[in-house]
Amino acid sequence: MKLYFKQNLQNMILLVSILTCFSISAYSQTKGANQVLVDDGAWCWFADPRAVYHKGAEEKIYYGYITSKGDVGVGSTDKNKNSESFILHEELQVDDHNVPSFLFLPDGKILTFYTEHNGRFFTRKSTNPEDISAWEEEQTHSFGLEGFYITYSHPVMLSEENNRIYVFFRARNKRDPKNPKMVDWRQYYTYSDDLGETWVPARSYLSSYGDHDKIPYLKVVSDHKSRIHFLFTDSHPKIGFASVYHMYYENGAFHRTDGEFVQEMDGQLVDFGKLSKLYDAKEGKLKAWIWDVALNKKGNPVVAYAHYPSVNDHIYRYAYWDGKKWNDKEVVNSGGYITSPEKNGAVLEEHYSGGIVLDHHNPDNIFLSRAVEGIFEIEKWNLKGNRWISQKITSGSTENNVRPYVVDHYPGKKPMVIWMQGRYEHFIRYNTRLLINEVAF
Repeated sequence: MKLYFKQNLQNMILLVSILTCFSISAYSQTKGANQVLVDDGAWCWFADPRAVYHKGAEEKIYYGYITSKGDVGVGSTDKNKNSESFILHEELQVDDHNVPSFLFLPDGKILTFYTEHNGRFFTRKSTNPEDISAWEEEQTHSFGLEGFYITYSHPVMLSEENNRIYVFFRARNKRDPKNPKMVDWRQYYTYSDDLGETWVPARSYLSSYGDHDKIPYLKVVSDHKSRIHFLFTDSHPKIGFASVYHMYYENGAFHRTDGEFVQEMDGQLVDFGKLSKLYDAKEGKLKAWIWDVALNKKGNPVVAYAHYPSVNDHIYRYAYWDGKKWNDKEVVNSGGYITSPEKNGAVLEEHYSGGIVLDHHNPDNIFLSRAVEGIFEIEKWNLKGNRWISQKITSGSTENNVRPYVVDHYPGKKPMVIWMQGRYEHFIRYNTRLLINEVAF
């Protein structure tokens, strides 16, 4: 009996040891050198920059997020992984669309921009340079659009326009109960010539022309000197077939990708027909949506977007302008959507991919989230000549890893990538954290 008991005890110890080693191994594969920035945080991908590097008196990364309670949060971390956080607005709205974007002013103070999802627009400025522990009073703005509903924020400062700050956002009019399809979705801009103290009335430049099904979605990137690039669609893939467009602003006017003048930036709506398409949905016969736009060393745009042959096949694509034409190639089929069915079984957001973004320091590098054995994992891909080389950042995870974002302005050779990990059911139902990793290519 004693021998039997001793033998079984040894077997149990061995089994526990094996299980413990397996658990540690699985954990290390998922975590590795990853650092948890925020235990409760999420973000959408249409408000940027969401995370920025800044070196002044200090050297830190600053990032924004929305908690599961709807708090608008901002955090910072340094090279020693010392982190702090601050809530800019408590319980604004449980919705990941409301993630803040950031702009560093010449004196080192931080100007943040955030919105409700189809609601109000807010700004808040830090009291001290490079410091998120104290903030001036929150400001609410309508930009002359009283009664309109605003979403997303994309701030850009141009040094060659005397540090004029442009902010781009989407807004729509109130819905008419008698004709709910008549909603005019528009992309607007405003600007400030006194570092955010005052703003001119907003002007529109892209419109759905009163068609609810023609919502223009936008991504922005700039050289921060004189030029601003716009990547946008003319619909939402769950509503219609969206084509993908590019244009840029410089010296008071919009231009096609090839440099051809389109029109002055003076509040008049841009004619989509005057623009060249990166992707034409009528010709391609596939739905599309945009994810990111960056600039290569020549200043030419590089784009990450997705095709949807079906809701279970999200095809990531990579396109770049070579000075004469767009070169467009497939990256990988990332699998299906990251959201969960409603109680009635319906999936409301079937086109929410895991996410694909560019390393803006070197857009030959991309980061993406794709389904691997039923779990979304983060991978880095690098374009070498005409082929892709990939490497895992997370693997063997038990929770999804989605919506990667490369820290803006980070000058190091190793990009800093942040992503969401956890359960994401819908843009108003999520339980995720933010993780960061420094990745060597």
